[in-house]
Amino acid sequence: MSHYDHSELASYEGSATAAVIEGLQTFGYTPSADEIDHRPLPETEDMDQAISAMFQIMSDTLQDTALEPDLEDLLWSLANLFHRKAGTVQRQLDDNESRQRYSQDQQDGSEVRSVELENLIAHGLAILQKRDLFESCRDLAGAHFEAITGSAWRPKAGSLANRKAMTAAVIDSKDFIKAKKYKETNTLTPPGTLFALSGGIDFNNVALIYEKLDVLLQRFPDMILIHGGASKGADHIAATWASARGVTQLPFKPDFTRWGKSRAGFMRNDEVLKLEPRGVLIFDGTGVQHNMADKAKAAKIPLNDYRTQKVAR
Repeated sequence: MSHYDHSELASYEGSATAAVIEGLQTFGYTPSADEIDHRPLPETEDMDQAISAMFQIMSDTLQDTALEPDLEDLLWSLANLFHRKAGTVQRQLDDNESRQRYSQDQQDGSEVRSVELENLIAHGLAILQKRDLFESCRDLAGAHFEAITGSAWRPKAGSLANRKAMTAAVIDSKDFIKAKKYKETNTLTPPGTLFALSGGIDFNNVALIYEKLDVLLQRFPDMILIHGGASKGADHIAATWASARGVTQLPFKPDFTRWGKSRAGFMRNDEVLKLEPRGVLIFDGTGVQHNMADKAKAAKIPLNDYRTQKVAR
């Protein structure tokens, strides 16, 4: 940063405002976190080109080297950077909306209160546009990830929703329950017919799951698929099918921290059935699958039972 001595300031003939403007033109200006940044956002097409270049450079550099086995993890992390940033901005937007509601309650007809609310609304709009761009960038990065690795990009936690496009590829179960609780109408509660699938982590009959889900999709093109969110077995097959078919996924991972290893799967079954799915598909697995089948029958939820082994009565 440039420093002026007293002789330079004394010899400056313009006004103080002119001096500030000249300094901004020379050194630039970055708004603080509480100020609205009026600079334009990057164009989506420009961001796509930049993201494409990052993925291609990383892929070309690591292929045929000792780091090639780490390539998929690194590319996943690139997409996750935009996902995490979108989440951070979403929390800022939630805070802004809370402040807007408070400001609306405090309106007393005064100019001060009116201007305060107008500033909050303008700031919220700017945050909204920023969040939408980060979500679009994450989706673009996910597309490049899939093109290079052949695998669909999914977050390890949280929802994969693009609110600007009003679509949701993967909805975190906690987000879904929260949205239902507060009756929010947005991408976290998309209209659709819920179906739940339950199968073991050792289940590997890909053709059977694809066949049964394809039949359901023909009958219910708006279906939302609930599965257990495991990284292998029936859940993984179901997630791969949903990604390939463009079906919204609702992973319900067991809460081991809260319920412990022995109870988490059974408690997860209760949470799933509380949503009253249109039907439940059961494949071979463990006692968790048998429990889901019994509870679905008790709740009079249609059961599509594809188990080859069932518990003795």
